[in-house]
Amino acid sequence: MARLPKKIFYLVAVLLLLQIFTRIVVADEFDEEELISQGPEPEPTLETFNEPVQEPKPLYVPSRPKFEIQDFYREMFMLGCIIIYLINYFIGKGINENIAKKWMGTHISLFRDNFALVGFDNSKPLMRDGPADYLFYLSGRRNCYFVHGRITLKPRHNLIQIITNIIISQFSSKVIEDSVTFHVYMNEDYDDFVFAITKKERSREFRTSRYDLSDFTKQVNNNLLPESFHVQTESSDITDTFLTKQIIELLKRSKDYLNAFIVTDQPRVKPEKTVVKQPKLLTVFCSIPEDLYKLNDTLSVSELIMYLIDFTPSNCSFRVETKNKLKKNREEAEKAINKALEAERQEAIQQKKAEKKRAEAERIAKLSPEEQRKVRMINYAFVYQKIRE
Repeated sequence: MARLPKKIFYLVAVLLLLQIFTRIVVADEFDEEELISQGPEPEPTLETFNEPVQEPKPLYVPSRPKFEIQDFYREMFMLGCIIIYLINYFIGKGINENIAKKWMGTHISLFRDNFALVGFDNSKPLMRDGPADYLFYLSGRRNCYFVHGRITLKPRHNLIQIITNIIISQFSSKVIEDSVTFHVYMNEDYDDFVFAITKKERSREFRTSRYDLSDFTKQVNNNLLPESFHVQTESSDITDTFLTKQIIELLKRSKDYLNAFIVTDQPRVKPEKTVVKQPKLLTVFCSIPEDLYKLNDTLSVSELIMYLIDFTPSNCSFRVETKNKLKKNREEAEKAINKALEAERQEAIQQKKAEKKRAEAERIAKLSPEEQRKVRMINYAFVYQKIRE
């Protein structure tokens, strides 16, 4: 990205040089055209005229046009826009980097207390993945393999995206906000199920965008939770297991910043074919406050994640009835996928038959009438033989 500004400045310089060169060439062509249009001076004839002979006037040759400031208004405007864009790029990029570092600085002590490795190496807990995206990695803890985290920030570096984001915010809730997403890859030492607690204002978004929530869970309210949350569950047994006093307390403390936590053994996007085994995931979505002095309040979200990593394998072995229900849900989902695959396969077969029939009809249409009559007779004989059989 550091080479981008240099390339832009080189491009602007080349454009200005081309503009000046073009104006000089046009001016030279203009001079030549004026000289040609004057033509050669007519030779005097021997005819006599009563009028007095006038002396020839000197040929007017226009001088080269002068360069004036108003000739470059368009170029100056373009250059000004580029400079403003670049200034905003570096300022916005710096603001985003500051937010990401402050968020990590607030949480890094908790991460180091719970994981053996924080960051892609111990010296750099954050990796920049663009002007508005940062990644972090945690590993070395019981009950999970590793954690992939992504910090997604507003596009402060891009003026066009800033304006677009402002316009979209007037009509929709689907705007880019400062947020953090945790993907915890869990161990396999518990039953297969899908369970989530989502913020009410975003429940519809999660259910429509995620296959695991829309196809496996039902949305319910629960009086034990803060009013701002919905429960997405496969079974009341799972709900009762998760709504412990400790988890409810952590949810109350993190209600302003937690958007959802999802425990799932199913893919987020509906698979096109049967998946043999899907990694079990704990996914957590949370917001970053506008006021960075409130970053300490988001620690409760990370504390909830640490608690769920240990709680889920220890407590999510359910009764036989619940296990049978969960197993049945997965079998039905697998049947639905296979049915859709079979329907697609049959559709492809029918399409091939139709194409073959159309190609045969086109081939027959090109034959002579006598040959077409023979083909029809052969087809009739074939159909008659099939009927007799």
